Amino acid sequence: MAKDSYLLGTMHLMCEEDYLLKDKIKNLIPKVDVITFEINIGSEENKPIIPEMMKPDSNFLKGMTKAELTQMDSILTSQQLSIQMLDMMSPAVFISLLSLKSLECSDPRKVKTMETDIQALATASNKRIDDLETLKFQMDMLNNMFKASDLLEYLNKIDEMPAISKKMVTAYQTENLKELETIIYDNSYMSKEDLANFLTKRNINWMNKIPSKMSASSHLFAVGAGHLVGKNGLLNLLAAKGYKLTPIL
Repeated sequence: MAKDSYLLGTMHLMCEEDYLLKDKIKNLIPKVDVITFEINIGSEENKPIIPEMMKPDSNFLKGMTKAELTQMDSILTSQQLSIQMLDMMSPAVFISLLSLKSLECSDPRKVKTMETDIQALATASNKRIDDLETLKFQMDMLNNMFKASDLLEYLNKIDEMPAISKKMVTAYQTENLKELETIIYDNSYMSKEDLANFLTKRNINWMNKIPSKMSASSHLFAVGAGHLVGKNGLLNLLAAKGYKLTPIL
């Protein structure tokens, strides 16, 4: 590596009242050549894909029993939502909506996205934007991995989700990676196999790209904070390859 590169764990969605883009993050942007996200949502290649990726899956609820559908609809109705919303959006978009609801923002219309702010700062500084995977890959993965049974399991825990989300935000704000790891792995509605696909396999795929990117130019890698932690998190995978990791305080 001719120059240092940096790894940032983000929270994709945060309430305005909880959100802060710290100066130590802003100060890194002028130092690097490239800002690399999981996906580059603003790329010309991705723009025409977005509407297609948001379309509903007519087969999503197939295989559910009548009792399970009734239970699902009952819980959603209690949350001022409806099972019919799955006729209007993809499963991945629907779970994102539920995740946003669990944050209990004072004004959901003002939800903040850290990647959006970082990309705006990068563009203002004329930095190149790069990605680690395509939008199509990410949306296909989410839609294929997230099953109706997962949705039902999530809904059965929905009353617990605001407290879990609050703990996660606190752990993130205080940069407590151990607590963040515990929250993610102990409270996931995903099976261990799905969680491995969602985090571990993607981390390993990214590690096939990150070294060559860093050797070519200096990067700020901004990915979901869940990808940093755990035995197969990016921090451990980078250390295992011999990279020296230094926290930015």
